Amino acid sequence: MTSSTSQSSTNKGTPSSDPKAQAAISMACAMALHFFGYEFARGSNTALFTSSSLGFGASSGSYYPLAMACVSPMSMMLLFGYGRQLDAKGPRRALRNTTLLCISTLALSGLGIAALQYNNGLLLGKWTASQLIVWISFVFQNSYAHLLYAQQWSFLGSIFTPSQAGQYYSYVAGLSSISSMIAGASLSKVVKWVGLPGLLGMAASALSCTLILADHAYAISEKHGFDPSLEMQKQKKKKKQSTKQDGTTQSHSLSHQIQEGVSLFRRVPTLGALFCETITFQSLCTILNTCLVTQLKDSVRDDAQRAAWTGRFYATTNGLSTIFQFCLMPILTQYVEPKTLWRLMPLLPLGCAVLQSLPPSLISSLMSPSSALYLVAISFLAAKTMDYSLRNVLAELVYVPLDFESRYVGKEIIAVFANRFGKSGMAVILSGLNFLRGGTGGFLPGLALFVSMGWWSSAVSLSSLLLGKEEAERVVAERIGTASDGDAKDDHAKKS
Repeated sequence: MTSSTSQSSTNKGTPSSDPKAQAAISMACAMALHFFGYEFARGSNTALFTSSSLGFGASSGSYYPLAMACVSPMSMMLLFGYGRQLDAKGPRRALRNTTLLCISTLALSGLGIAALQYNNGLLLGKWTASQLIVWISFVFQNSYAHLLYAQQWSFLGSIFTPSQAGQYYSYVAGLSSISSMIAGASLSKVVKWVGLPGLLGMAASALSCTLILADHAYAISEKHGFDPSLEMQKQKKKKKQSTKQDGTTQSHSLSHQIQEGVSLFRRVPTLGALFCETITFQSLCTILNTCLVTQLKDSVRDDAQRAAWTGRFYATTNGLSTIFQFCLMPILTQYVEPKTLWRLMPLLPLGCAVLQSLPPSLISSLMSPSSALYLVAISFLAAKTMDYSLRNVLAELVYVPLDFESRYVGKEIIAVFANRFGKSGMAVILSGLNFLRGGTGGFLPGLALFVSMGWWSSAVSLSSLLLGKEEAERVVAERIGTASDGDAKDDHAKKS
């Protein structure tokens, strides 16, 4: 008896026999394929948008800010649709339907552009039919990524304990980084075979594989009793009871969803703190990116050399992120409290921002123009590397001990809206400041320092609300036990 028990416990720990491990691997592969396809979609839409025959050509520079301004409304529409799907169909069907929407939009865009390559007539005023399709595809591509991967992370956060999440999340993120690197490296060769519309078709194909794997992960969870929707069903029963007592009716309107979201963020202050942290961080990244582009233009005059420099920069960012995700993060998340990492994370970009904000005369006496470029690059490199390898993992760990509504609704609000609002909002501010100052970017270093301090402050504020590892483990254990007990009672009631 003892030997059989020990053998079963040993088998339970292996991925081939542990249902949770199988579901996690399936969802991790689904996420990796999602990002693999996204690289094709992004490369295709960027090239199509600037195409002189199908896109906006020489006018793309003036149309680009307007297109990016449309990303936030599109993200809100997708978020609203997701909220209705989640409430009516549950998390599995919501992920399935939103993925199908993305697959169909990418596929139809590719087919439409392919059909118009040789017959492209005017449609709306000065716009051609291909320009309209390219516009819709470009805005949609910049909106859907966060919608899908946030749902995929929500599933993982629902089946992992905090200790398991700290141990495996970095590998999940690393797998997605590797798939993105492979897709980005192969894009120049693949486009020669399939063309730009074909890239959109390949992105749709990759998402089709994502759909199958993600649905398989949910099927495993339903079969073995750790389905995240069990907690949702319990919460819906409580809501129905409360609405019956109050004599009110449930609504699915946009205003009701906004009220529900505000109520959720008031009930869970951690979500509000993470919302503010996300906005400040994305604002900082927008400023640092603008600083890098401006400094690079002044330091490297040749277009080809500037393109090569940019390629090396992002290759370094992805390479460092992958190394950190596989080698450093598993150790840090196991032995260091997440709240400590949140407080330390902004310090390096903050130090670089301090150096950048020094008077230009002092900087020119201390370093050459190329050194000033590398100072800006190091600051942006540190922020992006931390985002890919450390911040994303820490943000996902925040959701693990929270309730279902926080993991599936609050998370989507932050991932879809806060990320885009931080970028687009700061882009509008930079455009206004640039216009008022006559096109000079002298205000950028000071603004970078100010926002860096804001990010550090918001990260410290967030860390003060986080649970310790032991307390988070206890909360998750109670949540899993409560959901299991509720499911057992329902089965007993059906049998009786």
